[in-house]
Amino acid sequence: MDEPVRLDGTKDGPLVTRKIVVWRRLEPGDVRTPGTEIAPESTHLEAKVVEVGIAKATLETAERLWSAKDALAADTTKLSMRYEPAGVLFAIGGSGVVAVLLDYLPDAALWVCVSLTALGAAVGALTRARKHRAEHEASVAWGKTEERRALEQLERTLTPRWRRFAERLLEAQGFRTDVRVGDVHEADRLVSIDTARITHPDTWRPDASRRDVRYGWVFSDGRYVEQVAELEDAPLEKRRAAAEEE
Repeated sequence: MDEPVRLDGTKDGPLVTRKIVVWRRLEPGDVRTPGTEIAPESTHLEAKVVEVGIAKATLETAERLWSAKDALAADTTKLSMRYEPAGVLFAIGGSGVVAVLLDYLPDAALWVCVSLTALGAAVGALTRARKHRAEHEASVAWGKTEERRALEQLERTLTPRWRRFAERLLEAQGFRTDVRVGDVHEADRLVSIDTARITHPDTWRPDASRRDVRYGWVFSDGRYVEQVAELEDAPLEKRRAAAEEE
């Protein structure tokens, strides 16, 4: 896979690429594939880097659609919809009650601290109700937009192509884009890319360094955490430099 795979099906035009990690499980007696490294998560996994991409125009479309979605959800992130104020009140009141019980504060401060704790709980409950209502209203409003339908269409374009890419990679070279690793760092799986956000512009943002490569840890509860690794060897970058010299 010397050339980046176009996941959006475009044939030409400017391309936005990113490096991804793919893995092959090593069985006893297996010989490592040339150009791979042992994955830091397991000595039984070899890893290599490949490139995938989408057209620059596709990325610009995704940025426009996600901006529209984020604009509708802006009210759900305001200070009045956040739990920090309730948490501060609850923490002050709760710590004050403990301080009274341990005789660090006079008994007269007990009711003030209890009141602050109760106020924190009330503010938290009110915040939760307002946040849920705002999220519901934003979801309903987003559901009526043309941008939602366009974003769903983009996802229907990218997701099947990603799956076909992963299947061809496994069949041709034995490398996987999703591999189970048990409880390494309490993670359940390693994945090349977060397919749940395959249309999000952040998925296609450039790597911070030419020697960096990103991949994900997926936990049993569904959380996705992006990990950045530094390449010891960068064959893709060497190929680019050679192409530029020509």
